[in-house]
Amino acid sequence: MKSNCMKNFLLIFLFLLSVPAFSQQSNAFFGQCLVEVQNKEDMMALEATMRQNPYARVVRLDYETQRAFVLTKDIQEFTEENFVSWFGEYADRVRCIQIGVHGVDMVKPYPFADCENDK
Repeated sequence: MKSNCMKNFLLIFLFLLSVPAFSQQSNAFFGQCLVEVQNKEDMMALEATMRQNPYARVVRLDYETQRAFVLTKDIQEFTEENFVSWFGEYADRVRCIQIGVHGVDMVKPYPFADCENDK
């Protein structure tokens, strides 16, 4: 009986040790914002360019709402600064930024209210 308890305890302990290591290896982030692009073709071109980023898993830009949503591939860090840099020449037109850990942080619903970093 003691032997089974020790085995179970050891298995649970090893499992718990492996969980943090796994979660650190599979970091995926999301970023969303509003981006003011006045021309639909320019918005489509920007989206195509952003999809070429090797760290982008999903890129969605919506001309009607001027909303952008990005889901990253496994990267260690995703800051407002690197998110904004993905917008290239439109970086100065980005506002209402939210960055979060995919699957952990809640994505704010659109329309964004009380933007903390609204220009």
